[in-house]
Amino acid sequence: MIEFIQDYIATFDFLKACVLVGTLAGFVVMWFQVTEHIALWYFNIISAGALAINFFATEIYAYAAFQIYYIVTSAYGIYSWTKGKKTDDGEMKIQRMRGQWWLMTAVAMAVLIVVMYFILSKTGSEIALIDAIITSASVVATFLLTKKILEYWYFWIFADSLYILTVLYLGDTTGDKTLYPTVILYFCYIVTAVIGIVVWRKKYKKQIALETNENE
Repeated sequence: MIEFIQDYIATFDFLKACVLVGTLAGFVVMWFQVTEHIALWYFNIISAGALAINFFATEIYAYAAFQIYYIVTSAYGIYSWTKGKKTDDGEMKIQRMRGQWWLMTAVAMAVLIVVMYFILSKTGSEIALIDAIITSASVVATFLLTKKILEYWYFWIFADSLYILTVLYLGDTTGDKTLYPTVILYFCYIVTAVIGIVVWRKKYKKQIALETNENE
C-alpha cells in the first residue's frame, strides 16, 4: 500500500488530478445523498466532469459517456427536486417503485444493455458486456434518484460492485492502476447505499404516517 502511494505521488499528473477531484467530490455527494440535500446534484456535476476527462483519455468510453449523462441528469435533478411534491419540512417526498415502474425499469435497462454492448463491441473493448451492464444500471439509478425513488440505492449497489471488480481486473491484467483511487470511492458508495436504504426507509415510513394522519 505504501509503495502504491509513493508511486502514485511520484507519477502524479493531470489525469490523476482529475480522478482525485472526482473522487473527493464524490465523497461529498455521498453525504448529501443520505441527507437528501439538493447540493448533491451540484457536486455530482463537478465529480462527473472531472472523471469524464480521465475516462475519455483512458478510452473507457462507456464510463465517459455515463459521466456526460450524469451531468445532464444532475441538471434535471436540480429542477426535479426543486419543483417536486414537498413534505412539511420543504423536502421533496420519497417515493417507492410500484409494479409498473419495475416493468418499465427492467425494459429500459435491457434495451440499454443491448444498445451499449452493440456500440462498445465495435470499439474492441474486452469488457464490453460488463461495461454495458454497469453503465445501464447506473443510468437507470441516476434517473430514479431524480424522482427520489428509494429503490435507486439497490441499483447503485449492483453497479458499484461490478465497477470495483472491473477496475481491479483491469489493473491486474494491464498494469494500469490510475483508477485505483476510485475503488475506495465506489466501496464507500456501497456502504453509503446500505446506510441510505436504512435512513430513507425510516423517513418514508414517517412520511406515510404523517400523510395518513392528515387524511384522517
